[in-house]
Amino acid sequence: MYPIRLNNCALVIFTGMFFCISTANANDTRLEPTVGISTEYTDNSRLTESGELQELITTTYVGVNLDAGSGPFQLNANSTLKYKDYMQSTFANRRYLNLNATAKWDMWKNRLDWKLQDFVTQQTLDSLSPDTPDNTQHVNVLTFGPNIYFPISGLQKITLRPEYRKFNYHNDHTYNNQQNSLTADWNYQIFRTINIGLTGGTNEVDYSDPTISDNESSNIHFIVSGQRLRFNYSGKLGSTYIEKDTGAKIHGITGDLVWTYNISGHSNFRTYIATDLTDTSNNLLNASINPENGDISNDQITTEVLRNSIIRLAYQNNDPRLNTSIWLELRRQNYTEALLSRDVQAAGIAFTYPITAMLSTGINTRYSRTELTDDDRKDNLFNIAGNINYRLSRRLLGTAELKYNKKYSTLDTAEFNEFRIFFNLAYKYGG
Repeated sequence: MYPIRLNNCALVIFTGMFFCISTANANDTRLEPTVGISTEYTDNSRLTESGELQELITTTYVGVNLDAGSGPFQLNANSTLKYKDYMQSTFANRRYLNLNATAKWDMWKNRLDWKLQDFVTQQTLDSLSPDTPDNTQHVNVLTFGPNIYFPISGLQKITLRPEYRKFNYHNDHTYNNQQNSLTADWNYQIFRTINIGLTGGTNEVDYSDPTISDNESSNIHFIVSGQRLRFNYSGKLGSTYIEKDTGAKIHGITGDLVWTYNISGHSNFRTYIATDLTDTSNNLLNASINPENGDISNDQITTEVLRNSIIRLAYQNNDPRLNTSIWLELRRQNYTEALLSRDVQAAGIAFTYPITAMLSTGINTRYSRTELTDDDRKDNLFNIAGNINYRLSRRLLGTAELKYNKKYSTLDTAEFNEFRIFFNLAYKYGG
């Protein structure tokens, strides 16, 4: 059973900030606890090509959504703690914690603020193997640091951001590392709707395992951002230089572009294009900050530097008559040493249709193709699911879902079929 541990310094700081928020801004605090229970049947719990094992899984969980503070102290947190009971013992019973919490203190308005984020999730040990409990580990990411602002004029300012990051991997401690970075930004508003500037910085990566080579990176980029009536954009372009303790040096052009077009008041189209020299720990951190910038499920956790290039297109329509989400992601990852480089193409579609005020139904499907460029292996994963949601009362929601998963692979033993049936009952307090 997985133990669940948060960084001690994170707990201390969160507790202190939450106390300040609760006492100073009690009327601004919104707390929404949730409790629930679910039952899930699968005809292939281990996701194997042969010798399928059936399993009945009962899950009990508690969750909380916290939004506290509108003054100098602010805290936003979403957390869920689950306990999974595998009735047929195909896996040992397990606990799972998910947390995304951010605390902010405006110590000196428009001059100095402090920010702490703690992010706990699960990630596969081997990204090419089935996503089962035995191939899953908890990851805890802590980031902490100030933003220091130096206004030059009403149109210009300089920002300094020293930051500390701590990455803890539960199963394989080889990947545990801490990072110290310093970033400096210069921003200039040349027109009412256009900003330009420069950003540069350094980052030191120190692995806990002394046999792993540490590295230090530096970068500089030109940045531009703007907004119009229908669209907004931001981008940067420059270079990154990385030197490892072994003496190896990696450098190249890096940058990104985000363009969002508002089709209507409830629909938009978003384009994200990026290429970066980075590591899998920072990929995980970036995904926690902005999930719209890529899916980390295809990342293989390593201690290496890699070039991560991605194009992601997404359409979102929040029309109350039919909620629609469509996305396409193209990714290339080139690892510097290990034979893990890959090309990934993925796409997904999801629809939600409200039949009545109490009843809604939805369908979602996803396809991904992973091709190892250093090996003759191709994996194709497809899943489709349909669900019905019925609101038994204002606070009580019932959900039923049918799901089918299919994996094709040039490695025969990696293929599998799975059919799942899922029932869930959740009660939400407050709101």
